[in-house]
Amino acid sequence: MAKAGVVFTKDNEYYTPSVFVERFGKFDYDPATTKEKAAEFGVEHFDTIETDGLKADWTPYKRIWINPPFTIKHEFFRKAVETFTKTKADIYILFPIEFITTKRFHDILGPRGGGVIYVPDGRIKFESGLGKKANSPAFGSCVMKLADISTVIMERIQL
Repeated sequence: MAKAGVVFTKDNEYYTPSVFVERFGKFDYDPATTKEKAAEFGVEHFDTIETDGLKADWTPYKRIWINPPFTIKHEFFRKAVETFTKTKADIYILFPIEFITTKRFHDILGPRGGGVIYVPDGRIKFESGLGKKANSPAFGSCVMKLADISTVIMERIQL
């Protein structure tokens, strides 16, 4: 069931504003971006929809930023957890905040998984891939940094 007042469009590309990503430092890989956003963020290694970051090897990278297509966020989250388990890389993944209350989230994270979830004090104003004015989605977002702890810690950040 759709939320009241939510307008759905064919625009399936929403990009994180650089001022938000920069709060977490520099990254050396982004598996779900565009050439233009990778250049804006200063990310040397990246994958796009055409090169399919889910098929790429993420293990060579030490700092990974992920704003996955929300329709396949589970697949990106699963790959992030698998990569973290192997490499202990700094992996940050953005997703709808209600995802952390789902069984699927906890099944993917596993009983020994955890991390820090950064919760903005408002809605992120994403940039539209169709060049429309920046907008906040109808849902809240958060960023999780995977960590080798068996708990999830929440930290509030100001936009």
